[in-house]
Amino acid sequence: MDLGLNNKAVLVTAASQGVGRAIAEEFLKERSRVAICARHEEGLSRCAEELSSHGKALLTIRADVTRVDDVERVVAQTMQTFVGIDVLVNNAGEAWMGHSLATSDAQWQYCIEVNLYSAIRFTRCVAPYMQRQGGGRIVNISSVSGHTMTGGMVDYQTAKAAMIAFSKSMSIDLAPYNILVNCVCPALIHTPLWDRLADSMVPAFGKSRDEVFQTLASQLLEIKRFGRPEEVAAVVVFLASARASFITGTAYDVDGGITKSMF
Repeated sequence: MDLGLNNKAVLVTAASQGVGRAIAEEFLKERSRVAICARHEEGLSRCAEELSSHGKALLTIRADVTRVDDVERVVAQTMQTFVGIDVLVNNAGEAWMGHSLATSDAQWQYCIEVNLYSAIRFTRCVAPYMQRQGGGRIVNISSVSGHTMTGGMVDYQTAKAAMIAFSKSMSIDLAPYNILVNCVCPALIHTPLWDRLADSMVPAFGKSRDEVFQTLASQLLEIKRFGRPEEVAAVVVFLASARASFITGTAYDVDGGITKSMF
């Protein structure tokens, strides 16, 4: 199936590993030109080496998505290199277990900066370019935690719920410019983030990281395993493609059946 992404210019944030890396790779497989950013040069270099076999343009930019000047620099450098941005994927995210109302203002602020403000700022920078070129696609990575809550992650869940609302609102505001905005909500995806979270959950859910994964999958998922990053990436790439030309303002769960509600 031709998704119409050949030579499209794509920017994926926080994409040196995990879901972001898988998204970048999936776009490269579709022969898109891809820019990625991340905080650590070592991770970017490793990612670039791993993805070099796809033979298409991959631009790597070291940046901290919580810094306004870094966001603006990433967008400017991507525009300069690719002379346009057709697709923006706001993937940056971070989470911690054991957070509550007592969590400090500084931690709340950092959580919201990473999980929400980064998407707002990248969208603010990229949308005017998309308007001038006649359209584009924005896909925001939220989480099922944005609509199906558990204990101990109040700051993360609040930020991800706001991401879903932001996506819906932007889909309305940007539709007149042929900019389609959608949201993808993963759950329990096997990534470095979940490796760290699982390690912190060993005392409560098992004797090892793998046992935590098995316990959570068994208790929470209808598909009794953690998801793979490429399973999230496939949905993101579809939403960015010509095949999704009548889809905007939606939130797609990629969650192994953890969400039980209809709405």
